Amino acid sequence: MSVIVLLFFSVVLQINGQYPSFPDCQAGVLASFPICNQSLTSRERAADLINRMTVLEKISQMITTAEGVPRLGLPKYEWWSEALHGLAYSPGVFFGGDLPAASSFPMPINLGATFNMRLVHQIASIISTEARAFNNEGRAGLTFFTPNINIFRDPRWGRGQETPGEDPFLTSQYVYALIQGLQRGDDERYLKIAANCKHFEAYDLENWNGTDRHHFNAIVSDQDLVETYLPPFKSCIQDAQVASIMCSYNSINGIPACAHQFLLETIARESFHLNGFVVSDCNAISDILHTHHYTSTPEQTVAVALRAGTDLECGVFYLFHMNDALQRKLINETDITQALMRTYDVLIRLGWFDPPEQQVYRQLNKNNVDTAEARQLSLVSAQESIVLLKNINGSLPLDLNQLTNKRIALIGPTADATIQMQGIYHGRAPFLIDPLTGFKNITAGKPIEVDYARGCGISSHSERDFAAAVRLAQSSDIVIFFGGIDHTIERESVDRQSIALPDIQLSLIQELEKVARSPLHVVIMSGSSLDLSYIRDSVRCASLIWMGYPGQSGGLAVASVVFGQYNPAGRLPITFYPASYVNEVSMFNMQLRPSVNSPGRTYKFYTGKAIYEFGYGLSYTTFNYTWDNRTFISAYSIQSITKQINRQEKTIISSIRINVTNTGVMNGDDVVLAYVTPPNVSSEQVPPFKQLFGFERVYLKVNETKEVCFAFTVETALLVAHNASKWLHSGSYRIMIGQQHIGVIQLQGQTIRWV
Repeated sequence: MSVIVLLFFSVVLQINGQYPSFPDCQAGVLASFPICNQSLTSRERAADLINRMTVLEKISQMITTAEGVPRLGLPKYEWWSEALHGLAYSPGVFFGGDLPAASSFPMPINLGATFNMRLVHQIASIISTEARAFNNEGRAGLTFFTPNINIFRDPRWGRGQETPGEDPFLTSQYVYALIQGLQRGDDERYLKIAANCKHFEAYDLENWNGTDRHHFNAIVSDQDLVETYLPPFKSCIQDAQVASIMCSYNSINGIPACAHQFLLETIARESFHLNGFVVSDCNAISDILHTHHYTSTPEQTVAVALRAGTDLECGVFYLFHMNDALQRKLINETDITQALMRTYDVLIRLGWFDPPEQQVYRQLNKNNVDTAEARQLSLVSAQESIVLLKNINGSLPLDLNQLTNKRIALIGPTADATIQMQGIYHGRAPFLIDPLTGFKNITAGKPIEVDYARGCGISSHSERDFAAAVRLAQSSDIVIFFGGIDHTIERESVDRQSIALPDIQLSLIQELEKVARSPLHVVIMSGSSLDLSYIRDSVRCASLIWMGYPGQSGGLAVASVVFGQYNPAGRLPITFYPASYVNEVSMFNMQLRPSVNSPGRTYKFYTGKAIYEFGYGLSYTTFNYTWDNRTFISAYSIQSITKQINRQEKTIISSIRINVTNTGVMNGDDVVLAYVTPPNVSSEQVPPFKQLFGFERVYLKVNETKEVCFAFTVETALLVAHNASKWLHSGSYRIMIGQQHIGVIQLQGQTIRWV
């Protein structure tokens, strides 16, 4: 659903005064019903309430903007609230009164770049605390349609910024930490809020070459589905126990996602054990009929969606057509009741019906929003996400003590970015520190002049602005160009045609290079890959920083990195491809492995030369890795492994211990990335070039050493065949830490089919 529509719904709610309220289980009509009896199970409580409803009342509860049932004392409820990286504009969230704003953290693509899941958990915990405070003040719901955990498969995708990146393992770790922080807190009796993992499944196209997400049929092999697209949802549903998932707009192999019984029932419920509900993306039920042409009538559409497992609709199709489907006996009342059991079970687990005085989360208020802790975390998370891509001859950090009476020029379309730093799916932030303000804050009180010229827009310019930027560069000692892209280029409903840096920005950089007294420093804002090869290769560009979309404190975070108050350690969570990549593979091609029609996708299968690789990032200090070679001396027996704990994929084959030492001159973090290259066993099971199986972010003082341990498990070693079967092969598994090969784990014995 577009941001414009979200804003419209939010305004309408405020005008109409449709503030959320709670059922009254103490003095209201409900008080004598079993729904208010906390000694019963949540399912028993839900069943009694649902059975008291008429059929039409039940149907009224099947859409996200659910009407109340006054005769039962049941108030209205808006299921659709958003909180991707802080509370966001949506039908269930509105800002004002004592709660004019909420913390706005960096976009998920930035959080992926931190490779710090403790940080992700902390952010999620603060978001859920603020969500509860808003809910208690009648300004948010309890069910939040977040996070987006689709794989960032193609760099053109407009919503890739909503995800933590292109790697299934990283995304799986991210979603586990995030859901734990969102749903669990100080009171284990209740869900803190109910999260929603979206978009199930294989959704990563908005509108490209005449086909939009409402019409797109994703052709996905069983191998890619099991190996790449499903793992984050398995982590979300099975491991993190999310309260709901969202079925997507697209079809998968000819079946619309919200009508896909195999995915929703067999995979999500039976295999992954979903304990919650399935909600459609907004108007996706209508798409089954009108854009995918999978059904012939509205009544058939309701039936296939409901019986596939779509319990709740974002839209009104169910409301208008479900009763007709019931009358024509395409569904029965039991189907409707089953769906409501799943949604109301979640509301009960949230404590919606229970007295506020006995609930910790019901005591949260405006004093728990925009706290000092939240502000500090917004800065730290932005700092940790910044990636240093180039730093010739240690040109950064700039030494404030050597800048006395110097003039620094900030030039470019993102130097004064504010709301743009929030990315998409954002709310009203308590403040926004743009880069220009960040630089002035750090240099305040010092004899250093910081000036600004826009120079050009993201993709347009005026001759006057261009000339002013060149004049400023000529008269400045240091020139820092701030460029990149923003929501005008990449967003929901908008995919890119080009992944090149906009021509006008490249032209301005080249003009600045001609007149600047010293090589330029470049800072790029984006939520996706850009071809930055010119900046990478130019001797007149001394440094290059990727800042992503860093949230409310982004400008201060970037300034702190440039001036050395923070040592950058972010790593790219995506591959930065050359601009020619978009001409080599169709966005419709869902295949990961290379073929005659594709050079491959992501770091695992891309056969070309990346501009910057997944996992790349520099520091102001240096690190050294050492390890115990004894880890790699012994071979491991496949037959012995299969006898352990009934073939659990988490079974540890070997523990790999790495000593990390800061050998440089500055304290700072290191992100230690562990990869495995599996044996090349057959043409059918073409393995990835390498795949991530562990990561750890550690802080080290100069000359300090810490040990990092990675578990090499059965899951790490399994290869997925074309038919989606998983195999444990004999052979050599090469282990790499970053770019450094450290040894081989040898598996011996007969290759076996695991599942």
